[in-house]
Amino acid sequence: MSLKRYQTLYPCSIFRAQIVFKNVAPPEDKWAEGVLCRDADGAFSIIDRKAGEGVYAMEPVHIDTLGLASGFMDGNKRDIFEGDIIRICRFSGGVPTADKPSEIVSDTEDELPERTVYADIPEGGEELSRIEGVVFMNGGIFCVQFYDDASKTLNAMPLYMFFGFDMLPAEGAAVKVIGNMYDDEELFAKTLRLSDNAQN
Repeated sequence: MSLKRYQTLYPCSIFRAQIVFKNVAPPEDKWAEGVLCRDADGAFSIIDRKAGEGVYAMEPVHIDTLGLASGFMDGNKRDIFEGDIIRICRFSGGVPTADKPSEIVSDTEDELPERTVYADIPEGGEELSRIEGVVFMNGGIFCVQFYDDASKTLNAMPLYMFFGFDMLPAEGAAVKVIGNMYDDEELFAKTLRLSDNAQN
């Protein structure tokens, strides 16, 4: 019996892709997240970091569903990957003092105080703007592509505009992953108004 050899691709990057043999599993179990590998036959796998500490899981994946982790997290502290469909709301007010954690005095100067982040607009907040779109990378910058109702066209904006120094939603922004383009093709088509664009 010969040992199968794998080549690690981009070892410092985290990827996500659909697992080959789990097409009928619940949505959250269909995906592997971790380091991307390729075997001598050219098949791709991910060393799945979701398997749990101390557990080794090499999952064969569909390479056409591969997405790179952006480094940004939504208000639920969930990683945002290429192909994710996200909702970004700008809001004012509605941040009661009771919800704000008290400033943490750290023993070291390296630690930063915690701050409240939002996946949805907090109670009492007023929505100023809303974007629902798909995350992609262009020229090394992660962006969100969305349908602009005002101009009736597809548009894109860099993700960093909506996030703080800690890669979590910025003050006055609520960010939430609401799906991904591979698990929910209907949501993907509706978000980017693909049927409208096909008619134009």
